[in-house]
Amino acid sequence: MSPSTHLARPLRIGMIGAGTVGGGVYELIMNRLGGSKSSSSSDSSKKTSTPPTPIITKICVRDATKPRDFTIDAASTTIVTDVQSILDDDDIDLVVEVAGGVTFAKDAVYASLKKGKSVVTANKALIAENLDEIASIVEDANNNSTTTTTTENAPSVKFGYEASVCGGIPIIHALQSTYSGDIINEITGICNGTTNYMLGKMEAGADYDEVLKEAQDLGFAEADPTADVEGHDVRAKIAILAKLAFGTTVPVESIPCVGITNVSVIDFDYARSMGCT
Repeated sequence: MSPSTHLARPLRIGMIGAGTVGGGVYELIMNRLGGSKSSSSSDSSKKTSTPPTPIITKICVRDATKPRDFTIDAASTTIVTDVQSILDDDDIDLVVEVAGGVTFAKDAVYASLKKGKSVVTANKALIAENLDEIASIVEDANNNSTTTTTTENAPSVKFGYEASVCGGIPIIHALQSTYSGDIINEITGICNGTTNYMLGKMEAGADYDEVLKEAQDLGFAEADPTADVEGHDVRAKIAILAKLAFGTTVPVESIPCVGITNVSVIDFDYARSMGCT
């Protein structure tokens, strides 16, 4: 049998965290990308020339008995409460971190990379504070790796964080590759959809508390909206973009940060009276 007719091995994923974001990731991978056994019955016909089918084989949570707002395919996925179960599983190729925070998540990401597992996360706070150290760990892991990759000279351990900053555009991959030969002088833009939505509504006359509640009901804002409305979310994104665009490590706490909690409808009226927006 020629190499091109060998059956492709699934990309086995261990996911850390199973909240709102984790549920969305799980449903996307298992249902739309064919990870569940019920939706990947034709996997046996796939060749190595096609991307491997991703499948989430383990999810690490704090409480395995807690009801989830998404359906878990028990035939494909095991729920565990000890992250070591994912770290020590040699069959897991990739770790997806959606737990959030900068303590447990940091330890899990670092340990995964050191174990030779690639990591994907949208944890902007973690990345902004530790990107240099993470890059060093990835480099060490690849220098010490004995894993054979399918692409010549491609690193076997990767750290993906496209979703951490403006993932819908996207911008991180573009800064990492497309503009590598260019000189970037400035980056401007809207980096927080929650506050953009809220300010747009307030400009039309809505009250702050009213529009915050609306954003929360629509799922745009978290139950605790502090990171968004106080500017912490954008501050972390600025630190990440500064590193990618200018090669400069900017301490997160050194970036000026002003939220929108003190903005009112009157401010918009005043701006209009001055011919501003």
